[in-house]
Amino acid sequence: MVRVVVVEDERKYAEQLEQFVYRYGEEHGVEFSVRFFSSGVDFISDYSSQADIVFMDIEMPQMNGMDCAVKLRKTDANVPLIFVTSSTHYAVRGYEVDAIGYMVKPVVYFPFSVLMDKVMTRIAQAEGKEIFVQNREYVKRLTSKEIHYVEVMDHYLIYHTEEGEFRGIGKMKDVESQLSGSDYFRCGNSYLVNLRYVQEIDDNRAVVGKDEIFISRRRKKDFLIALNNFLKGGGL
Repeated sequence: MVRVVVVEDERKYAEQLEQFVYRYGEEHGVEFSVRFFSSGVDFISDYSSQADIVFMDIEMPQMNGMDCAVKLRKTDANVPLIFVTSSTHYAVRGYEVDAIGYMVKPVVYFPFSVLMDKVMTRIAQAEGKEIFVQNREYVKRLTSKEIHYVEVMDHYLIYHTEEGEFRGIGKMKDVESQLSGSDYFRCGNSYLVNLRYVQEIDDNRAVVGKDEIFISRRRKKDFLIALNNFLKGGGL
């Protein structure tokens, strides 16, 4: 489910965007939900990264869309943002808030769909790399962002996720190579850890998600450096 938020004070334009979103979903086999806000103030007052795509009207009372977008970026630096406007006056400032693009009212479906293609590509990239866990019973598709850590046990690889554990056949070095550059760190012979799920480090153990795992003394210093660099880079 892709969560779309439309911030628009004119109902007819909000409803038009909703129709386009669902039409795009039907054409591309994607399920969407759409939520509306009639003002930037209402939208930003309780926003906590609960959107996957934001359509933002620029000319609104109380707070214009550009000012609202600046506040949005302080809370969520990554959500794809598209401006909707009756005038191109503000459009050139879109780069300041990393907007993917803008559409002029009344919106036409073709340019809308072109921008949506760009948005969906960005969302797919943000979900992370794909990993296929395979054994004799099943093949399970996971993304790098949903795996808490990978563990070697009895010649199997155990993928620990919020959904549960998945046992696969393979070699840790191959998985480590697949996940390189995805905020993972090998903290011992048996564990490859997703740094975004590290909750606590105490002596030679780390709490990853809800589990405790062992940190190799030889790798502890590098593990702490990697975690610190991840946090500095805006992780978690």
